[in-house]
Amino acid sequence: MNIAGKGVILIIAVVTAGIIVLNQGLDKNTSATSATSATSATSELGANTQETQDTDEESQEIEQETDTTSEGVSEENSGGEANEGSQSTSTSVLHPPAEVRVLVANGTEVTGAAGATLDTLVANAGYNGVGAVNDLGDQVLLETFVYYGQGYDLDAQNVRLIINADSSNVLPFPEILPIDDLSDANVLVHVGADLFPDQGG
Repeated sequence: MNIAGKGVILIIAVVTAGIIVLNQGLDKNTSATSATSATSATSELGANTQETQDTDEESQEIEQETDTTSEGVSEENSGGEANEGSQSTSTSVLHPPAEVRVLVANGTEVTGAAGATLDTLVANAGYNGVGAVNDLGDQVLLETFVYYGQGYDLDAQNVRLIINADSSNVLPFPEILPIDDLSDANVLVHVGADLFPDQGG
């Protein structure tokens, strides 16, 4: 074999060796790239999973805060409703005497006892007197009673003070009245023998 032939063979051998080396290098790079891509994907998946967990925890915290706030608002509303209910039941006020209609019934044997009592309330205190009548009873009433309609309990107490009746005898209107006609009165005074004792005997 001449020198030229040996040179060609040598060149072919070198080129072949270079190709083999390049192929091995490409395989390593491909493997490294694949490994890097897999690692990155795994890292991203872990990060996304962690973010999802964090988001779920934040959502749970927000829900708990919302529930707590709702309970607080409900309690406040309940308390507000309870207060409103308490205020609505407190309807009693002391009316001006001229706006309080007073009727007096005589439960004694003393003639004019009802008229005298009504005169005291009208002339001295300014109440709106609607009449003085005799009661329907056959027996003498031993104690004076002051009856009142809804919302006029304070006015009845004031009338009781003026005529000096017993405080325990201030009551709402009874189902059975001691008179025929209430005449739209707000307060009914049923005069008894404690204020007008019978002097006839």
